Amino acid sequence: MRLSKFVGKTPLLPLNFEKNQTIWGKAEFMNPGGSVKDRMATFILNNAEEQGLIKTGDTLCEATSGNTGISFAMLAAERGYKMVIVMPCNMSEERKKIFRYYGAKLVEVDAGDFDGAILLRDKMCIEKGWFNCNQFHNTLNVQAHYDTTGPEIYQQFSKSCSEIPDAIVLGTGTGGTIMGTGKYLREKWPEIKIIAVEPEESPVMSGGEAGLHGIQGIGDGSKFLVDLEFVDEIVLVSTKDATDFAKKLAKNGLFIGVSAGANVLASERWLSKNNKKHAITVLCDRGERYFSCL
Repeated sequence: MRLSKFVGKTPLLPLNFEKNQTIWGKAEFMNPGGSVKDRMATFILNNAEEQGLIKTGDTLCEATSGNTGISFAMLAAERGYKMVIVMPCNMSEERKKIFRYYGAKLVEVDAGDFDGAILLRDKMCIEKGWFNCNQFHNTLNVQAHYDTTGPEIYQQFSKSCSEIPDAIVLGTGTGGTIMGTGKYLREKWPEIKIIAVEPEESPVMSGGEAGLHGIQGIGDGSKFLVDLEFVDEIVLVSTKDATDFAKKLAKNGLFIGVSAGANVLASERWLSKNNKKHAITVLCDRGERYFSCL
């Protein structure tokens, strides 16, 4: 049985915090591996298998802040691959334990050093002949969301609401989700605004310096796949605000991760600032991955 056959087709949840405002959250925490990264990871491995680039018993390697590593570790376990994950040491302990339960090997680098993690991944893949999943620079990352996440959101929103959404608001790690989903939705709704979210402590897309922060999964220190010409606006959210808002959502029955909290908070702020009604975002992962840092 392949759980990855059930990746996608997650619900689009209407969240109402203010009168006449709705934030539509794509419930990606309901994927088999617990996050939006299941889509990209499955897409990349399916393509590699179709192209004959990998076979059972091969070793896969990826640099990650956590969720992508979990998705690839799950896929490696179900398909008979070995998995090596390179990750900055300051990511949550829950992530590290999940890797090990799936049978993956974890190699840690200095706190916040995503560039170092990527360089080490590339070096090991070249020297050892491992398959480089390459999420940060792989155009299949964008294609996965153009082919799946975008169409699902369009169909679900159109069935639920007769109006047109004002914006899609998404935190950016690799940039695959915002670029692929945003491209598809803009083709369907040309007036939709594309709003990127990044940590206040690491405002790289806004022209600032990379810095340590606690919104794991976004603000990884580079623009990677993001085309800033495509993005209409960037919203900054602090680690404290994102964490506090994730806790607030849990008290109301929605237990999601810190980056998902940042997405919803940024959506609420953008709607209020611009006097708009509908924002679409992604509820990236589950809150259980953050007990040690909430």
